[in-house]
Amino acid sequence: MFARVFPVPVFAGPLPRGRRALLVAAVALAAAGCGSSGGSPDAAAPAPAPAPTSAVSPTSAASASPTASVPGSVSVTVTVSGDPSAAGPAGRPADPCTVWTDEQVSAAMGGGSRLLAEGPSTERPWSCTWGSRRSYLSLRLVDDAVFARTTADPAFTSVAVPGVGDGAVLLTRAEDGGDPELLFTVGASHYAIEAVADRAGTGAADAPAEAAAEQSLGRLAAGRLRG
Repeated sequence: MFARVFPVPVFAGPLPRGRRALLVAAVALAAAGCGSSGGSPDAAAPAPAPAPTSAVSPTSAASASPTASVPGSVSVTVTVSGDPSAAGPAGRPADPCTVWTDEQVSAAMGGGSRLLAEGPSTERPWSCTWGSRRSYLSLRLVDDAVFARTTADPAFTSVAVPGVGDGAVLLTRAEDGGDPELLFTVGASHYAIEAVADRAGTGAADAPAEAAAEQSLGRLAAGRLRG
């Protein structure tokens, strides 16, 4: 049976039963510099640098982009790698945390506490979580296989939701109607919104409010994701 994976923000507090913790990794980058030393005023002038003996092949030069030139020296070809999470339809923001403001998310979740965007996930492609000590809400990209498998899972009840993108379904636990999650489609891409009103909750008491928040934010998101 397919197990749903739920994002967990850095805020402290236990998660509802049935949710798995997702560890968020941080990647640190280091930069190195180089120095030069000078000679005395009486030293002889340095000999001209020898001409380069190697060249970039036409194939390599054509595939590397962009090319930066250093004045008075040989050309240096630099290949820039993009963030794979940013790849997607032209209308979709590269940063998922810009789809909604913190105020919009907080209001949809009832306004009892301010939920803050934690920044794009380093664990998943195109995913963001907004959280407070009590609540959280997540938005993430879902691939075709996961979308098909999740919406067909008999462990969840699926109900069509009109007015969200090009099609949407609300999934809830079949046993008690808890754990609502909204899956919707915009163009050729699928997305999921999950709201958790109370991290300590284990039943379905908060499900109606959570589902309402997901649908409200889903309608707002569809316009941003279409561009």
